[in-house]
Amino acid sequence: SGYGVEFQENEPWGGIVGISGIMLAMSEARGIDAACLMGITSGYLVDPKSSQAVLRVLSQALGIEVDTQALDEHAAEMEKVVAKLQEMQQMQESMNRGDEDLRYIG
Repeated sequence: SGYGVEFQENEPWGGIVGISGIMLAMSEARGIDAACLMGITSGYLVDPKSSQAVLRVLSQALGIEVDTQALDEHAAEMEKVVAKLQEMQQMQESMNRGDEDLRYIG
């Protein structure tokens, strides 16, 4: 597409769940044209960067401008949170590897 959107035919069924999936299924059942733009997320954290990407495509497709200042600020904060989580995970993995090297000498 001209908006940088990727359509992947090999995407597994069930990739769209929750209300998004229900709305698409119900619209098809009722003969209503529908579409769903989704961003890639980790699935376990709020992901404002994904929201930014979807909003950018939608606003471009509709030819409208959207004030994303609050979303941009939230995305910057979440980047800090994710970086901290990754740092903690690396520390934990490092500690676990260190435990494996402990040997009894006596």
